[in-house]
Amino acid sequence: MKKEEKVKGITIVALTITVIVLIILASIGIYTGTEIVKQANLQNINTNMMLIQAKTKTISEQAKFNKDTSNYKGTKVTEVTGNKEVEKLLSENKIEDSENCYLLSQNDLNEMGLEKVNEDSGYIVNYETNEIIYVKGFEAKDKTYYKLSEMKDLKVDEDVVEVEK
Repeated sequence: MKKEEKVKGITIVALTITVIVLIILASIGIYTGTEIVKQANLQNINTNMMLIQAKTKTISEQAKFNKDTSNYKGTKVTEVTGNKEVEKLLSENKIEDSENCYLLSQNDLNEMGLEKVNEDSGYIVNYETNEIIYVKGFEAKDKTYYKLSEMKDLKVDEDVVEVEK
């Protein structure tokens, strides 16, 4: 009689199950990480827009008090040329009351005391309504949001976008 030797090692079934479990855990981690990054990006955009809105309100109130709009920062949207995003927003009527809207450059943000706000592709301010528009927009669930009033209560959660009331 021959003695059978026990083979030490891992079976193919155990290896397959281990790999499948690792793939599932990795996909959950990647999905969760993507959602966290998306939510952080939205919060960053909202924070920048609220900082700009606060400064815009101050400038607007000073202009109303002095009856002088010469201290408005930015370039009138109707005078902007060569900016495809702004032209697209104007053609799609996303900018209401464009005569009172100004596109802010990085230099304008610096003059407003907002050096840490990155101009990115631009912010548009309406000094009459204090509405802030993010030129690039924030895409979520097949819709693009541009205005602070639209994004303020926006919540990105598990690939579903909800506007909290």
